[in-house]
Parts: sequence; C-alpha cells; structure tokens
Amino acid sequence: MTVAARQSKAQILEVKLQQHLQAAGFKKLPLYLSCDFRDESLTVVGEHPRSLVLKAKPTFAVLEAAILEIEPESIQQIGLCLKITGQKQPYAFHSFTMHNPVLSRPKTVQLFKKAENIPAAETGMVLAENAAQTADVEKEIPLETDEKDAWDEEYFPNFSESSSNSDPIAFKVAAIPADIGDNPFNPLDMEPAVTVTQKPKHSPLAMLAAAGIVSMAALVLAGGYYLLSRPCVIGECTALANAKQLSENSAKTLKTSKVANSPQEAQEQLKQAIALLEPIPSWSIHRGEAQTALENYREQSQNLNSAIDAARLARSAAQKTQNPPYSAENGQEAQTLWQSAIAELGEIPTDSPVYPFAQRKSKEYRKNVATGNRLLSTEKQAEKTLLAAKSTAQIAEAREAVAQTAETWAQVQSGWEESLDILSGIPTGTTSYQQAKLLVPKYETKLSEARERKNVEGISEDAYTQAVTLAAQAKILEGKNGWFKASEYWRRALSYAEQVPAATSYSQKAQPLIASYKTSLQQAEVRLEEERNLQKARTDLDRTCKGNPKICDYTVSKGLIAVQMTPGYVQKLQQTFIQANNNNAVKTRQAVEKHVQTLQKALEAIAENAKIPMQVYDGEGKRIASHEPK
Repeated sequence: MTVAARQSKAQILEVKLQQHLQAAGFKKLPLYLSCDFRDESLTVVGEHPRSLVLKAKPTFAVLEAAILEIEPESIQQIGLCLKITGQKQPYAFHSFTMHNPVLSRPKTVQLFKKAENIPAAETGMVLAENAAQTADVEKEIPLETDEKDAWDEEYFPNFSESSSNSDPIAFKVAAIPADIGDNPFNPLDMEPAVTVTQKPKHSPLAMLAAAGIVSMAALVLAGGYYLLSRPCVIGECTALANAKQLSENSAKTLKTSKVANSPQEAQEQLKQAIALLEPIPSWSIHRGEAQTALENYREQSQNLNSAIDAARLARSAAQKTQNPPYSAENGQEAQTLWQSAIAELGEIPTDSPVYPFAQRKSKEYRKNVATGNRLLSTEKQAEKTLLAAKSTAQIAEAREAVAQTAETWAQVQSGWEESLDILSGIPTGTTSYQQAKLLVPKYETKLSEARERKNVEGISEDAYTQAVTLAAQAKILEGKNGWFKASEYWRRALSYAEQVPAATSYSQKAQPLIASYKTSLQQAEVRLEEERNLQKARTDLDRTCKGNPKICDYTVSKGLIAVQMTPGYVQKLQQTFIQANNNNAVKTRQAVEKHVQTLQKALEAIAENAKIPMQVYDGEGKRIASHEPK
C-alpha cells in the first residue's frame, strides 16, 4: 500500500470511528482519534486532555465493536490505546485480532484504586490535590453510570497542573499482564513513578511536637495558598475573557481565512480557550460560567473535528487527481473521498459557528464532485473506446494469421483501418489517449503491411489467371495448326506465370506451370519452324514450277516433297532436244541440257532449305530423281 493510499484509508477510518464514538455517547467529549496502518496491523490512539476521565475498558469495547463492524481491509492485528494530551506514552492499551475479539481482555494497566483497598506504596501515586477536587472530577465522567464497579475499571484521575511548588504528579504500572507479549504497547515505557520516601528522624519528644506543630501550620498555610492560588478564585477572572476572545478569533478565522488549514487554526484557538478554562476549580465563583463556556467550546471543537476530517478527506481526494490525466480507478476513489467529506460536513448542526464554513466548503466540494463526475465519465468512455480498438485489432491479428488471398488480406487491412479510426475518437486529456498514442504507430505499421500483402496477392492472382487463360488459347490455336499464334500465346502465358511473386498463395500453383509452358512453347516453336520451312518450300516450288507450259506440280508434307513434271513440259523439252539433234543445233541442245541442270539444282536447293527429302517424277508418274537433305 502506498503512503498516500494508507493516509487516505486512515483518514476515512478515523472519521468512521469518531461517528461510532458519538453514537455511543462520546459526542461532546474532547477525545481525538488517530489511526495508523502498518502492513496487516492497525493502531488507534485516543488522545484527550488531562481534565477528561475515561473508563478504559468501556471505551475500548466501543472502539473494538466499531472496528469489527467496519472490518478494515487486509487488517489482522489491532492495537488500541488511550493517552493524555502532552504525554509521550499511553496510560491504557488493549489489543485483539479480527478473528479473535477480546472485549473482556484482562486489565492491562491499574492506575488508581481506593486508598482503603490498595496502599499508596502499591499504587505508586503521589497526590497533590485534595479530596474535594477529586470528587468534583468524578462528576465530570460521562461514562461513570455504574456505581458498583466505578472503582473497578481503569481510568486516569483529574490531576490539574499546579503553579505551586507542590510535588509533581506521576504514576507507574501496578500490574503487567501475563500476556503482554501479545500487546503492541510496552507499559514499561510509561513515565516512571515518583515516590516520596521519608527518612525517619530520631529526636526528643519536644522536638517532635514542635516539628508537628510547624508542619501542621505549614500544611494549613500551603493548603490555603493552594486554594486561593487557583485561577479565577481571587480577583477578576481574565481566563474567561481571554477564552471568549480566543473563541471569537476562532470563528473569525473560519469566516475570513482563505487558507486550506483554517479549521486547524480555529481549533487550536479553541483548544487554547479550553485550556484556559479547565484549571478553574469548583470553589471558584466563576465555575458555572466557565463550565457553560467549556461545554460550548468543546461542542464547537467537535464540530471543527468534523470540518478537519472533511478537509483531510478533501486533500486526499485532491491528491488523487492533482496530476491529470488520471485513471478511472483514481477518479472513482477521489469521488468517494469528496462524498465522504461532504457527508462529514453534513454532521455539523445549523446553529454551530462552524456551519457557514461547512456550507461554503460543501458547495466547493460539490462542484468538485460535479467536475469529477464529468471527467470520470469521459475517462470511462475513453477506456471503453480504447478497449473496442484493442478488440478490433485482435480480430485483425487473428485474420492476419490465416490470410492468404488478396480478398482475405483486404479484410485484415479493413480491420487495422477500423482500429485506427476508433483510436482517433479517444479524447485528449485522458489516460486512454496516452495509451492510444503508443498504439497508433504499431497499428499503422500493421496496416501498411496488410495493404502491401493485399497488393502483392492481387498481383499474384492476376498474373496466375492471365497465364492460365493464355495457355488455354494457345492450345486451341495448336489444334488449328496456328503455330505462329500458338507460339505467341505460349510465350505470353510463360511470362505471366513467371511474374507470380514468390511466397504468395499462387506461387506454388504457378511453379509447375512455368516448366509446362516452357515445354509447350518449345514444341510450338519447332512446329512453327517446320511450318515456316514448308511454306518456304511451297513458295520456292511455285516460283520454280511456273512457266509456259507449266514445268511441274508438287505436294509438300513434313516428311516428303513430291515433284511431278507436267506432260506438256516433258513433251516440249523432248521435241526441242530432238529438233536440235536433227538440225545439229549444238547451242540449242546445250541450252536444253543447261535448263535441265538448273531445274535439278533448284529442286535440290528447295529440299535442302526445307530439310525434307524430295522425289521427282516424270509426266507418267515414274520416279526419275530423288534427293536427301544433308
């Protein structure tokens, strides 16, 4: 638990315990409580002025019952103690655990009993006041309702401070309980007792008598001096006037002071006023007026306690929200503290001088509650928005883990875009906004990656689709012997298949297609080359066979070129050769022979270029020549 949280928790518990004490009859008593938390233990210290006499056991019983009802969180061991204002050590203490309450725990400190029951040597008491004063103090005890056991309970007597030179008042522990190891307080730490020991004197009888007379006279004079030296016994009672002035100053402080600790200042002034009136003895003629003023001042002091408690709660609330932005949890805790402070001020009655101050502060605290409610609502809404953005991002991450196609990556991209859009709606000045600022760069990186993957997958899908489509068209063209176009389509199909990016959903599908398309392209190109050769052979044969009369006819296939001389050409050629022989026309006969040789070479060249065997037939269909390409 942090120091601030522990202080806040202690302040709230102090207020609640004070309310329990008021309900149990302690309302007008100047008993001030302070709490301290240490790990799993709680210490409650009740402090009161010396003039107030309390029974320890009933007081502890009320406090123990209140603590058991409140049930402070994470507390096991509880220690209670009572102490006089100004004293360092408590005069009574009590301890218990939350699971084992001990409302009837053995007495821990025995301070004072009737003189006839316990000798002075055993009590360790040295009294400097008379029986009348002690009896008067007993009347002031508000809890002394049981006459039977009034002297059987623990209490602290009313020892007023004396301005005389009387012996100091002190006490010591008369009995230490056997189970003191279980108690958080060490009674041996209390102030040591002061005892008076008298040395016996050996003197003659006359000296003893004289000494007795002198002693009695001294006692009478000292007692008379003591009675008359008490405040407000002789002369004007300035204490009343001074106390009244302090009370008025206290009210003025509350009314005019603008500082946060004005209730503490006002209470200090009241404490001074109370301290002035408490020493006024019962034999003073101003006793009644002093007691009325004391009752009024104590009631005002109690009301100031409520104002101080409220201010303490308000400071704790302000501390929780002093460094905005703050979490909804801190805001809720602050709202609870503000409400507790307002409730504490509401305990102050309307006729109290503290009431105007309480009203002014209540109005201020309610404004803080209203402002806190608005900020808390904004913070809670911001937290919901942040949670929605994170939830959307988680869905995007889940989709990202299984995304493969461009379509699924588009869904991932949409998820990150939605998350960023939600984050942009978180208002500034909230703790969620600070967290959102840290998430935005991460989400933007994720969005960029998803967008890139979507684009890559889109390219992969398009390239694969184009490759498959072009390959199908190439096959159709092959069926029509359109090898030129088929080759072109196979080339384009192969190019698209090779464009499918690696590590994509279509890359594994595209890899086998690449090898297949290369083979199909090679085959188509071979067929295209063959087709080109056949076409060239046809073109060359057309040019070679033309004439008047036509020289030859032909058929061209992948395995054979068949050339048949036309009958007309053969007949003309024979006639020209016969006439040349008859006429002994050597040149004509040589021209005919040269023509035949040229035709033969031309046909052989056509066969070589086409890489196809050639056979030549005469006009009657008889093979007259053949040629195998080299």
